[in-house]
Amino acid sequence: MKKLFSYFLQGILTFLPVALTLYIVVAIFKITDGIIGKYFIRLGINIPGLGILTTLILITIVGILSNWFLSRRVFDYIDRIFGRTPLIKLVYNIIKDTVNALLGNKNYLGKVVMISLPGDEKVKILGFLTAEEVESFGLKDYVAVYVMQSMQWAGFTLLVPRERVELLDVKAEQALQFIVSAGITGKDKNIGHS
Repeated sequence: MKKLFSYFLQGILTFLPVALTLYIVVAIFKITDGIIGKYFIRLGINIPGLGILTTLILITIVGILSNWFLSRRVFDYIDRIFGRTPLIKLVYNIIKDTVNALLGNKNYLGKVVMISLPGDEKVKILGFLTAEEVESFGLKDYVAVYVMQSMQWAGFTLLVPRERVELLDVKAEQALQFIVSAGITGKDKNIGHS
C-alpha cells in the first residue's frame, strides 16, 4: 500500500506542475480572447488566432516588466507569498525551478556527467550533477546525479560513488535536449569529455 501511495504522490508531483501551468495559460488565453475578441467582433473583424497571439504578447510583456526595477519588486513580493504558502509553495517552486532550469537562468541542472551502469561498464547514462556532497545521507565520497527519463518530465536522483562519475564538457541545455528527446535531437553535436 505504501508503494502504491508513493507512486500516487510521484504522479501528482509529475502531473501537477504541467497541468497547473497549462491551466494558467489557458485561463489567460480565454480571458484575453474574450476581451480582445469581443472588441474586434464589434468592429466586424475576425482574426483567427488573435487570442493566442495576445496571450503570447501578454506573457512577453510580463517577462519584460519582471526585469524592470519597480516591477521586479512586485514579482519578488508575489514570489515570497507563493514561497511561504503551504501546498502552493510546493507546486510553485517546482514550476519555477523547472522553468529556470529550462531557460538556463541559473545552473539548476548542474554539470553534465556520464556514469557507468553497475555490472556493465560499457553502458553509460547521461545525467546532471546536482549535489557534490551527500554525507547527510551517511554516504561519504558520493554525489547526487539526476537522471531524466526521455519524453517526459520525470527522472531519478542517483547517489553515486564519486569515482564512477565522469564530468563532460557539454552545456546543460544541449544535454537536456538530447536526453528529453531520447537522443533524437542534439546527436550531431560533439559530446566531449572534460
